[in-house]
Amino acid sequence: MHLEYFQYFELLSLLLALVCYKGLKKFSLTAFVPLLIIINVMEIIGVNYSGPNYFIYNLLILLQTPFFLFLYGKMLMLRDNELTVFRIVSALALFFIGFNYFFWQGAEKFTNYSFVLIEVLNIVLSCLVLLRLYMLETSIVLFVSPYFWINAANLLFGLAVLVLLGLQDYIIRNNIKIGNYSLYRYILPFATIVLYSFYSFAFVLCRKRTNSWSLSS
Repeated sequence: MHLEYFQYFELLSLLLALVCYKGLKKFSLTAFVPLLIIINVMEIIGVNYSGPNYFIYNLLILLQTPFFLFLYGKMLMLRDNELTVFRIVSALALFFIGFNYFFWQGAEKFTNYSFVLIEVLNIVLSCLVLLRLYMLETSIVLFVSPYFWINAANLLFGLAVLVLLGLQDYIIRNNIKIGNYSLYRYILPFATIVLYSFYSFAFVLCRKRTNSWSLSS
């Protein structure tokens, strides 16, 4: 079995989520455990699959999206009317991803429409969480909040991915490489390392922080 170097950071984040499970429970983040299990299993299959593996990552998008939306619903600390709007938006997003997977772009071709939609939602929702945290917390407390590091990671990753997708045609047309590999082989793994490093740090903070403002208090 082969593992890419960035996958070790994904596995580390899963291990820390299990070790810090009680802390995650205080902050209503236990959904990260099944989410990271799915991500790690699908990534391992995708990396080691010998043929075209688009269908694996398309399935990953389909499976991981409900977990991410559930986690955003917890981190946003929504009121009644806000919760209704969030559920409607989430239902529409899930419907589009399912429709795209089964009827439009299909499972065999990379479902880039779904991917872009998810990253746009990640950017918007992570910004909303960060804004709400900023309104609730002092700057000192903000930087030791698990929610801050999770959403900062999602925001940075979403922006990096959308910029790369926007430059995709230019990179391919000009054959931009570093050494023998495409620019994508360097930037996307680096963005993934940052994402899961931030997640890991957030899980450790969950274990250390009290539940003074956690959602389960």
